[in-house]
Amino acid sequence: MLAPLANRFAASAHKKTTAMQKDWAIIRQILVRLQEAPTLNMVLRPDHFEDFAPHDVAHNMRLLAEAGFIEATIQEGRTGMGDIHPAIALRLNQSGHELLQGTRDDAAWQQIQDTCRDSGKEMTFDQVASAGRKITGDDVPG
Repeated sequence: MLAPLANRFAASAHKKTTAMQKDWAIIRQILVRLQEAPTLNMVLRPDHFEDFAPHDVAHNMRLLAEAGFIEATIQEGRTGMGDIHPAIALRLNQSGHELLQGTRDDAAWQQIQDTCRDSGKEMTFDQVASAGRKITGDDVPG
């Protein structure tokens, strides 16, 4: 017998949980896994991430979809609590590929985090993309 949908999306005790915040470790994993998909028909669900609680992954999928970096099917729960049942990431779009290009490399990613931290501001998608282009040299006119 299947557990109720809410229970299937509940965080396991050993998995990292957040208070519905943007989590760049999850965001990078979503982007990388979508880019590395073996077929164009692969879907990515929150329960495909062993190191993160499914509700955290679903929330970050929603953020990426709302910002226009991925194509996803996000269905909001009916409780009014912001729960998501289900979330399915389908593919990266052009903006998602560009965001990943600047953040994929671990050394570049560390530089991006340092740059954003030094600015004293929250890491937004725009800040991360801009810092990634500067670090990788992709913002230099042709």
